[in-house]
Amino acid sequence: MPAHVRSGDTVIVTAGSDRGRTGTVLKIIPKRSQVVVQGINTRTKHLKATQANPQGGVITKEMPIHLSNVSPVVDGRATRVRFVTRADGSKVRVAARGGQELSTLHGPRVAGSGGGVKTGTRKASAKKSGGKKKGGGGKARGGKSTAKASGSAASSIKRTGTGRKV
Repeated sequence: MPAHVRSGDTVIVTAGSDRGRTGTVLKIIPKRSQVVVQGINTRTKHLKATQANPQGGVITKEMPIHLSNVSPVVDGRATRVRFVTRADGSKVRVAARGGQELSTLHGPRVAGSGGGVKTGTRKASAKKSGGKKKGGGGKARGGKSTAKASGSAASSIKRTGTGRKV
């Protein structure tokens, strides 16, 4: 599912120590559901002098915050986002407050270009067995024993906890 904010959007922080402050989205980290917002959640870092940076010093750096703690800004107020598909097939992000268009996700779709819903992708073997492998699973799991009940040499050998035969 697409995120409600994109890089370059103006957003307002809705929770945390920077609540109520606005900034521009610099970077989105989708795997961690985080965003980096300009001037928000800044941390100071003390740099040691190196050959590359002989002066050293103290820098401020924006750190990521969670995606759920920011909302797009429309007319100075936070808004939710709706995804609308137009009649020509283009998909746009629309502000729930006021209906202002925020951005276009993709242009018009050409009819008959594929991309439809696939059917019949399950394998026949998975349909028959219900998708699960059936079986006893061995004596330790509550299944049937594979050794014969009486008179076999395997059943007369005892094993200790260390795996040695007695």
